[in-house]
Amino acid sequence: MNKRIETHVNDLFANTSSDIHILDIKEELLANLNEKYDDLMISGKNETEAYALVISSIGDIDSLIKDIGQSPKYLPLEIEKNTVKRSVFISIGVALYILSIIPIIWFSKTNMPELGLVILILICAIASGFVAFGNSISKSKYTRANNTFVEEFKEMVTINNERSKLKGALSSSLWSLVVVLYFLLSFFTQWWYITWIIFLVGACAQLLILYVFSDNLRRKRLWHGILWVATVILYFIISFSFNAWVCSWTLFLMAVAVEQIIRLFIIWKSAE
Repeated sequence: MNKRIETHVNDLFANTSSDIHILDIKEELLANLNEKYDDLMISGKNETEAYALVISSIGDIDSLIKDIGQSPKYLPLEIEKNTVKRSVFISIGVALYILSIIPIIWFSKTNMPELGLVILILICAIASGFVAFGNSISKSKYTRANNTFVEEFKEMVTINNERSKLKGALSSSLWSLVVVLYFLLSFFTQWWYITWIIFLVGACAQLLILYVFSDNLRRKRLWHGILWVATVILYFIISFSFNAWVCSWTLFLMAVAVEQIIRLFIIWKSAE
């Protein structure tokens, strides 16, 4: 690590708070500058030139900290409003799609099953309107004014905020769908003793959503949970379906072996 760069960064943050998100910005800036410095040195620049270039690439740190204030997020007001509106309308649309199967269930036991289908089509039409309107709302995002660290950081945070809201909408819709499917399958099959497994499937799907929308560090922690939840799901499905309780427990031994193989693969990839 270049000591001159570290000293300069420490001076920039000398009068800032010690909140965790401020420290995260500082650490990210320091890593970014040192990486650029090393690249410039490899490209043939001398120490003075490399130092001057990386320092000039920082941008206005004071404005970034002022924009963020005491919040770890940076999102201009207009973008925030559009993002919230889009999330609300699309979430309502998805919820209506999920609920649209309820009339089919209700009217299937009556002399008017066709009415259930008509209501389903009507609800789906309304849901499509909500989703279409939500998608029509501008997806405007922060556009950086230059290639400094400050502008790159603001752009990165707006993208992460968008992904975070989408993750929340998907998670909410997922559990609504799980509950509806649970009752639907239970009523039609009368397999109440096994349909509860759908909640385990929902938990596994929740972990997969988190995995997709997480960074590499978080993903390394999540794969372990996905593996074991999936193992438990397979254990109960095989055990109930084939009454194979005597041998189905060996799935957990297999999961241990798979876990070790994945760990070795991760170590091998890290060593490359």
